[in-house]
Amino acid sequence: MLIDATITPELLKKSVCIAIPDEDECKAISVNLPAHYVASNCYTLADLLDTIINKQPDLVLCHEDLIRDQQISLISAIKETSPTTQILVLGVGRAIESQIALLKQGARGYFDNHLPPEKLHFAMHSILHGEVWVERYVISSLIDELTQVAIPKISLEQQQSLALLSPKEIEVATLVSHGATNKMIAYKMAITERTVKAHLTTIFQKLDISDRLSLAIFFRDLR
Repeated sequence: MLIDATITPELLKKSVCIAIPDEDECKAISVNLPAHYVASNCYTLADLLDTIINKQPDLVLCHEDLIRDQQISLISAIKETSPTTQILVLGVGRAIESQIALLKQGARGYFDNHLPPEKLHFAMHSILHGEVWVERYVISSLIDELTQVAIPKISLEQQQSLALLSPKEIEVATLVSHGATNKMIAYKMAITERTVKAHLTTIFQKLDISDRLSLAIFFRDLR
C-alpha cells in the first residue's frame, strides 16, 4: 500500500488513555499497544478526568471498576468535555441491558477481558474508524429497543436517496441492520472486508448518515 509522503508517522498516531485501577494490568495493556498509539496511564478517577480535560485523547479504555458507581453520568461528562473522544469500557461478563445503557450514554463499546489481547487492538481500531464494539446479539437488542422507543424519522431526502443505492449497497446496509460485522458481511457476500468498508462509506455519503448504528436503525425501520 502506498503512503502519502506528506503524512508523517506523528500524524498517524492516536492518543489513548488507559484508565484501569490495577497498575500492572494498565501497564500490560500499554506496553503491548501497536506503535501508532501514544498511551497515557491513569489509575484513579481524578487522573482520568484530568487527562480528558488537558489532553482530550482520541480513545479512552476505561475499566468498569474505575467508574462502577457513576459510570453513566461519567461517560456523559466525558463526551461533553471532549466530544471527539471515543470510549471503550473494559470488564467481564456484563449483562446485555448494562451494555446497551453504556452505548446509549455515549460509549462506543464494551470489551470483555476474557478475549485475547489482539482482539482489543482490533476493537480499538474499529472504534476509531466509526464502528462500535459489542457482541452481535447486543447490537440487535439495542436496535430493537431504540426502534420500539423512538422510531427514527426518515426524511424525504433520505427516502429519495435510497434509489441511489446499488443492489450490493442495499444488501450491505440490510446485513448491518441485522447486526452483522464487516467480516460477516464479507463472508456472506463473498467479497473482501475492504470492499465492505468502501460500500459503507458510499452508503453513509448517499444517505447522509454518520455512523453504523444510525444506518442499522434506519434500515431496521424500513423492514
